[in-house]
Amino acid sequence: MKKPKQLTTSILAALTTSALPALAADGSNGGDWCRLLTEDLGSPIYSNDDAMLIQAVKFFGRAQVQFASTDIDGVNGVDDSETFDEVRRFRLGTQIQILKHFKLKANANFVSDGKPKGGSRDFGYQSLDVAVVSFDAGALLGGGALDGVNVSVGRHKVTMSNEVHTSSKKIKTVERSAVANKVYPARLSGITLEKSKDNFSGTLGVFSTEDTPELSGETDGLALYANGSWELQSGDSLIADFLYNDAHGTPDNEVGLYEWAMALAYLTEKNGWDILLQGTLGDNGDDGAGERGGNFWGFVAMASRDLTDKIEAVVRYSYQGADEAEGIATNSRYLRRNHDADVGGGRGDQHHSIYAGLNYYACGHNAKIMTGVELETLDTAGGDVDALTLWLALRTYF
Repeated sequence: MKKPKQLTTSILAALTTSALPALAADGSNGGDWCRLLTEDLGSPIYSNDDAMLIQAVKFFGRAQVQFASTDIDGVNGVDDSETFDEVRRFRLGTQIQILKHFKLKANANFVSDGKPKGGSRDFGYQSLDVAVVSFDAGALLGGGALDGVNVSVGRHKVTMSNEVHTSSKKIKTVERSAVANKVYPARLSGITLEKSKDNFSGTLGVFSTEDTPELSGETDGLALYANGSWELQSGDSLIADFLYNDAHGTPDNEVGLYEWAMALAYLTEKNGWDILLQGTLGDNGDDGAGERGGNFWGFVAMASRDLTDKIEAVVRYSYQGADEAEGIATNSRYLRRNHDADVGGGRGDQHHSIYAGLNYYACGHNAKIMTGVELETLDTAGGDVDALTLWLALRTYF
């Protein structure tokens, strides 16, 4: 492989030698900037449990910037290397407790960064991220069979696979695995029912498959979702997710969902390491899908450990495969973004990835610097693709 571009190496060196010590000096002892994120901005601006209309109001937001240098050995020697910078996420939102029983939570995306694809970087309102109204049906309607059932209506993040259950504020790798992103749907509008009892919590959901940047009003195509989470006596956790798309093969499947998919995750802790084992299985469907149809499957093993109270080491291996020649895809960031290498469209029937990184927590997850290196290989219809990517990300939220 060619040597990765010097720009990313310079960025890594500059931040390691200057930014990290500066953050440590300010934040390691609970500096003012850290308290601003965790306490001042993160607390409700209004709270009154006795008020009749509005009981609490808070605001929240996140900003995520990242850099990457990727070096690609493409199909039949069509190689390239490229460096990227991207405003990954910029979101602002609010949460309001209203009429005692109802909670309104909404946030929006305020950047569309097309630079890694050769486009422009645009700030300003782009789309709703999540917008839901939630309430405890039992408390509102007098208990009975609905006791403890939480109902949420609106635009949802549908959490297929454990990596998706973990917010982008707290994921331990710069990007989720391609295995997780394969089953991770776009934002979907619909309704969920959630209930917890003893060591189990479960969710059922029904969503529209209309592709829209805001709330959907169509029910011609539906996606059905179920989740179950168990806390085991050992302290380990087991999480299962399932999604079925009844609109597959029809024009109502606007969000491009597979026909069905399931994910099973096991979380444990061994000798100071937090360990995730995750498997996925699904069916792309065959109606007009061609080489992108058929079954697909995947596996993720990830381990993380605190080296100090501020530095964490992370390693991850992921694999995905498919029946058909283009049944799975790599992540779009950055193997198949704007470069001159031939990567077969980033689609194939086998994909392996190894990631290793260090995360520096200047103020917990509220302000952190993430670094990593990822080696991946993809079997495409035209030949093999190999890529080496260096990652650097700055993440903050309140």
